[in-house]
Amino acid sequence: MNKNITHFGMTDPNQGLPPFMLTDQNWRTPIGRVHFLLVTQGCARMEIDGHQHSLDENTFLFLLPNMLIRTLSYSHDLRLHNLFFDFDFITDFPLLLKAEISHKATYAPSFTTDTRTANLLRRYFEFIYERYAVPECNEDIIKGLLFSLILEVNRLYTHKTTSVKISRPDEITDRFFYLLHRHCKKEHNAAFYAGKLCISDKHLMRTIRKKTGQTFHFWLSDFLMREAKLLLKSTDRSIQEIAETLNFPNSSFFARFFRKNEGIAPLQFRKKK
Repeated sequence: MNKNITHFGMTDPNQGLPPFMLTDQNWRTPIGRVHFLLVTQGCARMEIDGHQHSLDENTFLFLLPNMLIRTLSYSHDLRLHNLFFDFDFITDFPLLLKAEISHKATYAPSFTTDTRTANLLRRYFEFIYERYAVPECNEDIIKGLLFSLILEVNRLYTHKTTSVKISRPDEITDRFFYLLHRHCKKEHNAAFYAGKLCISDKHLMRTIRKKTGQTFHFWLSDFLMREAKLLLKSTDRSIQEIAETLNFPNSSFFARFFRKNEGIAPLQFRKKK
């Protein structure tokens, strides 16, 4: 197994289930991390953010960060492909998981595909795992293969419709993240997002804290850091230009913000392999 690649991992489908599926305890997906799973055999029932999902053969599961997961039951013959990646792993690429796709995946994290699509996804998983299992495999190869899989997932969700009843706090939280995807580079104040949602900024901040366990400013910083890392790794823009793009008062302010959240200066991060 390739232990040199950071911010990415896979579960050998022949070595059992991911640890988080073997317990009936609540488990929250790590912040900044995405999971893709494909059921190839057997079945399971899971509760995801309060909604029950049946996972049968050919079911694809898309777990976004900070989702609350609980495995209710699973058959003895359950087999699945599982991979995860942190957003830090794909900072070299443009943002692949677009706001519209994340929005749909929030409402429909699982769906059963037809056999042809399931076989296509299975080949992606198998090919990525084959390369991941080679100790000397170049990290860029894994990134390229993952890039293709993410584009395939985007395609599957693009034409998918969702119709799930949700509570008002859930709706506020979901719409907040949708807006944050679109406006975080320019809008850093809670009042802007609260205005878009027709609620007070205090109501918004209370709701976000209650539903996610984190504050408005935590999520704003998280999204801004993703954008900053992407610009540092995938462009040659200066620190001043990046600071302006992300609507910071000046480059010094941006550098302090970045160091506070990452522990190193922006230029150090850019040079880091």
